[in-house]
Amino acid sequence: MNIYLIRHGEAEQTSEGIPHEERSLTSNGIEALKSSVNIWKKFVDNFDIILSSPLKRSKQTAKIIQTVYKPEFDVVEEICLLNGGLTEDLISIAKSLSMNDIAMVGHQPDIGSHLSSMIGSNSSNFRIPPATIAKVSFNDKPRIGYGVCELLLHPITKNG
Repeated sequence: MNIYLIRHGEAEQTSEGIPHEERSLTSNGIEALKSSVNIWKKFVDNFDIILSSPLKRSKQTAKIIQTVYKPEFDVVEEICLLNGGLTEDLISIAKSLSMNDIAMVGHQPDIGSHLSSMIGSNSSNFRIPPATIAKVSFNDKPRIGYGVCELLLHPITKNG
């Protein structure tokens, strides 16, 4: 089984006029994400399903990924991908899905923390930039500390 941890694209800054949960992707974030997702296709054949945090920027990110990958199922909102969600809960969800390639779109610092936990490096928290994908593979059913990070791709930006 493979779990793909994805941080949402670059989002609007926090401001008094925009509630945190309603922050959208920026135009640069959308552009970088679209370019990046097309590059991902060289390394990742398909996603069986895309799970997304319910926050706007994550759902937008998931929809962009969905347009390129066209998984069999629609994007599914998952509250465990909100900040503060537990890696154990994500692992349980992955097990219950019985699928091979599961994309999970969420937020930093949690995506970095989930990556650390899945590969057995609980003492570190990876800093994951917006629009980054990490592939964690498991020999069989996923378990905390038994994953292998096989891929880590940073976003494609105007500066390369």
